[in-house]
Amino acid sequence: MMANHFSTRGKDKIKGTLKPNPKQPPRSKQALISDASATITDRADFKADDIMLGSGLKTLSIAASAATFGSYEYRVINFIFDLGIESGTHIFEPGGAGPIRGLSYVEFAVVGGNEIYYNCEGISGSLTLDIIDHAYYIREFSFTAQDSEQKNITLTGHVSVSSSLCDCT
Repeated sequence: MMANHFSTRGKDKIKGTLKPNPKQPPRSKQALISDASATITDRADFKADDIMLGSGLKTLSIAASAATFGSYEYRVINFIFDLGIESGTHIFEPGGAGPIRGLSYVEFAVVGGNEIYYNCEGISGSLTLDIIDHAYYIREFSFTAQDSEQKNITLTGHVSVSSSLCDCT
């Protein structure tokens, strides 16, 4: 369970509208930066609509999602790190040493006749991470996972997200 979370979608909303400020025009809070894209074996290219940065007591997570939850097109790329991860190139192996705790890709699938969002767990991978002024730049990542048909798929791309917000007009 996450103790804190941050999404690139505005959080200063009350009943669907921004909090009024009589002295200034309405503003929204949004990430200073947020971008994620990837290529995925035998699938359409991935371009994130929303990126969430969260932290728990021991982990930091980044989740980049594309399309609307509940749709057949909805997909998510997840990264779970030790909270103290530092800039550098990191290797991932499930259960292995190192600051990457998990990599996964979620997509729509039909399994046993049921329509589900299938979590394709990472089985190996690497990424280059830069942490600068409350921003996390996964300059490049590549990981292999197994899909619902037990076929290996490879995801390669980049993600950038900031834990700072700006007041944007």
